[in-house]
Amino acid sequence: MEAVKNIDQLKKEETIKIVIFYTEKSQKSLETLEIFKELKNDYPDVPVYSVNASEIKTIHPIYKIDSVPAVLVIRKNENFNVIYGKQKKSYYEMIFNEAPVLDEKGEEVRQPSVTVYSTPTCVYCNQLKAYLRKHRVRFSDVDVAADPNAARDLQNRTGQTGVPQTDIDGEIIVGFDKPRINELLQINGK
Repeated sequence: MEAVKNIDQLKKEETIKIVIFYTEKSQKSLETLEIFKELKNDYPDVPVYSVNASEIKTIHPIYKIDSVPAVLVIRKNENFNVIYGKQKKSYYEMIFNEAPVLDEKGEEVRQPSVTVYSTPTCVYCNQLKAYLRKHRVRFSDVDVAADPNAARDLQNRTGQTGVPQTDIDGEIIVGFDKPRINELLQINGK
């Protein structure tokens, strides 16, 4: 995460950038900053900037930000939206999942449709989701413990009750089958 000292740092041409406005006097600001530090580890190629609004007082007025914590999401240096207050990590994670994955030429890579069926207490589910995040694979997460209809539909579809189960463009993978997931998602590496 890059600490911003002046507006020129935010003028870099990027498809998406995330800017966290905070102050060290606000506990919610510091907690939000910690969430983004964790997310930055999961999504290392998404540009994330931080602005200490009590020290750098010239940037937040440009975006009409009047309270902290605030998260500014800028798309293609034109469109932006602001999220005020501390949110759950899963809420912020949606922003990172919206960031396009680019190839070596800077062109957007087509993303397959991926849905992970999981439960919050499943260790393999959490490992699978962390693996997908690490490789910048966008996915929907369906908590079958909280959604009995989804659990029933999944069992009818696959004949399996265990999780994780992953639907990649219509093909179901039962368990955290890394070689098959790598093959379908064209992931090279670990």
